Amino acid sequence: MFNILKDEYVRTMLSLAKESGKYEDIKPVLSRLDMKKLFNLAVQHEMDGVIASKIQKYNLCDLPDYWEEKYLKEKARLTFLKNKASDICSIMDKNGIKMVVLKNGGIMSDMIDDPAACPMEDIDSLVKKEDFKKAHKILINNGFVFKFRSEFEFENLEDAYRDGSTEYYIEMPDGDKMWFELAWRAIAGRWIRFDKEPDTSELIKNAYYADNTKIGILSPEDNLLQVCIHTAKHSYVRAPGLRLHMDVDRIVNHKEINWDLFVKKACDAHVTVAVYFSLMIPHMLFNTAIPENVLTQLRPKKIKEKRIYTVLSSVGLLHPEKRKFSKLQFLRFQISLYDSFGDMLTVLYPKNGYLHELYQYKCLLLTPYYILLRGLDLIGVRKKKK
Repeated sequence: MFNILKDEYVRTMLSLAKESGKYEDIKPVLSRLDMKKLFNLAVQHEMDGVIASKIQKYNLCDLPDYWEEKYLKEKARLTFLKNKASDICSIMDKNGIKMVVLKNGGIMSDMIDDPAACPMEDIDSLVKKEDFKKAHKILINNGFVFKFRSEFEFENLEDAYRDGSTEYYIEMPDGDKMWFELAWRAIAGRWIRFDKEPDTSELIKNAYYADNTKIGILSPEDNLLQVCIHTAKHSYVRAPGLRLHMDVDRIVNHKEINWDLFVKKACDAHVTVAVYFSLMIPHMLFNTAIPENVLTQLRPKKIKEKRIYTVLSSVGLLHPEKRKFSKLQFLRFQISLYDSFGDMLTVLYPKNGYLHELYQYKCLLLTPYYILLRGLDLIGVRKKKK
């Protein structure tokens, strides 16, 4: 799986991308590399802005014109996203709503100085469930258009509210669209039971503000857990590729983690298997300082660990845009990420009427049919219309 580390271009890209390193040592390496080849590799993994930022910050070499042009364009776009997120959070705060910005948006706002070094396609936000519809109105009143990017989803607020999130866009100065997601469920995924999802109100209560803003940031432990599950959601090896594993590296390097609390949260959510690989991969790629006792506590049984590593090795960490799994491979891979067989059954057939609420059916005799649909939705075979 990590044979990619034998490639000098991959090693150089990862050395520049990680949050702690001896960047000066990379100067002689860059002097002998084909910069166009390094650039193309970085673009493939959405890390060209990250690498350009490090090269310029530490004056490692002259950045080629084509790379600098793309870097500056991306910096302008991400600066707009950062400023707009700050504006939205300030407006929400004035209306009595504490909004948390998730994943890369939160990392950029709280940990990274150069917006271009924190690539993302959109801004993901979180509010309390009781504030969701009010926040929706505020976004509409401030120029955002309620629109899902997927052609399989329809702009029905009540359906979106039940599902947990909505999407919007606003036009940027250059005519492109800035996408914004509003959610009341922070941590949702194929491998987390609905009844084990962290309480959003508690997450927001424990959140803090990024310096000089009203941008809410999850506590370090909640933030790390959220990005770990997000990494697993992308199956570790799919787009955006190696950039995906930078989130863990950045949070661990910039924040003091209460590791005992983090492990407890992962265990309480029944996501230890998914989280283990989300921590182990950046530990191997970036030498991210994950305590050995943490990995030991989260590590699955040897046979399961070996099976997952075998699958990941067969699909590889390079070429993230290529198809990685057959449907059968993907199904087996999904099943292996559950902490237990009981967790898988509970995700497939949630208790407390969640399945009925999700699909809005009335006849109980149809339950087996909707269990089947639920399974197809979870592995991405069927596109569920909203």
